[in-house]
Amino acid sequence: MLKYITYMIMAAAVAFSSCGAGGQPSQGGEAAVQSDSLFIASYPFVDIPADTLFDPADNLAPFYAKLRQLDSIRTAAADSLPADGSRRVNIVHFGDSHIQGGVLPDVIMRHLHARFGNAGRGMIVPHKLSGSNEPRDYAIRAVPGKCGAWSSARVVNGRPELPIGISGVSVQSSTADNRILLCTLPMGDSLDYSFNKVRVFHGKYAPIIEADDSLSAGLGAPDIIYDFNTDIDLVATVDSLELRTYADGKFAKGPVYGFSLENGRDGVLYHAMGVNSACYLHWGKQQEVVRQSAALEPDLIILSMGSNEASGNNFNDDVFYREIDRFVAPLREANPEASVLLTAPAQAFKKGSPNANFERVSRTLKRYAQDKGVAFIDVYAATGGAGSAEHWAKHDLMGRDRIHYTEEGYRIQGLLIYNALYNGYIGHGPTAQ
Repeated sequence: MLKYITYMIMAAAVAFSSCGAGGQPSQGGEAAVQSDSLFIASYPFVDIPADTLFDPADNLAPFYAKLRQLDSIRTAAADSLPADGSRRVNIVHFGDSHIQGGVLPDVIMRHLHARFGNAGRGMIVPHKLSGSNEPRDYAIRAVPGKCGAWSSARVVNGRPELPIGISGVSVQSSTADNRILLCTLPMGDSLDYSFNKVRVFHGKYAPIIEADDSLSAGLGAPDIIYDFNTDIDLVATVDSLELRTYADGKFAKGPVYGFSLENGRDGVLYHAMGVNSACYLHWGKQQEVVRQSAALEPDLIILSMGSNEASGNNFNDDVFYREIDRFVAPLREANPEASVLLTAPAQAFKKGSPNANFERVSRTLKRYAQDKGVAFIDVYAATGGAGSAEHWAKHDLMGRDRIHYTEEGYRIQGLLIYNALYNGYIGHGPTAQ
C-alpha cells in the first residue's frame, strides 16, 4: 500500500511538471495530463521511478533545442528565432508489430502535437493493401473498379519479390492506371489531421502519381525531388484525397511504399513505420530504407524492437548487439544531425511463462546506448521488469496471444515513452512558460 501511495504522489509530480512547462498539454489541457498520470499510477506494478531517459552522451540535445524553438514560436516569441530557425521537428520511428498496430506511437505523436504543434499526420503505410492490419486513424484504399490486382512485399520477407522502401512495406498494382484514396479518420480529440501536401514514396520507375487538377497546386507535373519521392502540393486542405497513377514512358511499373501527409504548419511531424515480426536484422538488411530515411530529414530517430528477437530459441546478447548496430550505424551515417533513441520492449510470454530474454534484450540495448552514445528508455523496467508479464495479463492488458497488448496496454507504454522523453526535455534547460 505504501508503494502504491508513493506512485500516486509521483504521478501528481509528473502532472505538475508537464503543466508547468506551459503550452497545450496533451488531449485537453491540465486535466488530461493529470488523468494520464493517474491512469499510469493506477497500475501499482508500473515502476514510475524507472521511467527515465538514459542519455550518457547528451545525444538528444539537438532534438531538444529544436523543440525549444517550437516553444518560442508557440509563445509568440518567434522573433527570437534565428533567421534559419527550424519551424518543424521531424521524428522517424521504426519498429515491429507493436508499432504497426498504431496505438503506441499514436499516443506519443498526439501528445507531442498537442504540446509542440501539429505539422501533419506524417507517414501512412498501405498495410491493408498488403493484406495486413492498419492503424485506425487513417485509411488507404484502392478505388473499386479503378485498380489492378495488388501484390506486396514486407521487410521481413526473406527474398521479397518487390523492392523495399522507407516504410518496410511495398505494394504494386498489376496495371499502371489506378485510383487510390487516402483518408485521415477522426479519433475523438481536437487534433486536426487534414493535409495540403502529400509526399509519395515509391519505386524508381513507379507510374506517375497525381492529384485531381482541381486540387493540384502544381503548374505541370508533380515535384519529383528524389527518384523515390514525388511531392504533391494541394490548393486546399482536405481530409481525403484520391490520387491517380498512369504510365509515362519508362515510368510504368514499380511499388508504392507510403504517403506522408503534411499541413505546412509549425510543429512536430511524426512518421511511425512498424512491420509485424520485424527485427533489427530485417530493417538493417535494407539499404534503400536507410537511403530514403534522409529525405524525411529526421531530427530524432526512434527504434522500438527486440520483442521478436527475445522470442527466438537461441537468443544471444552479442549477436543481438551486432544486429542493432547493423541498422543504427548506417542510419546515423545517413542522418548525421539526427538524435537516436532506443526503447526496450515490455515483457511478453513464451510457452506460458514470462520470457526471461526480455531482460537480456533491455540490458543489451542499454549497453549499446552506452557504447555508441545514443539515448535509451527502458520500457521493460518501467512496465515492471522481471515477471511483469504476469501482472499485465492479470490486469487484462495483454492480448489472447500473450505477446501483444490491449489498447489500454499500449496506451500505458506510449505514455511511459512520452513522459520519459518530455521530462528529459524539461530537465534539459530553460523551457518556455
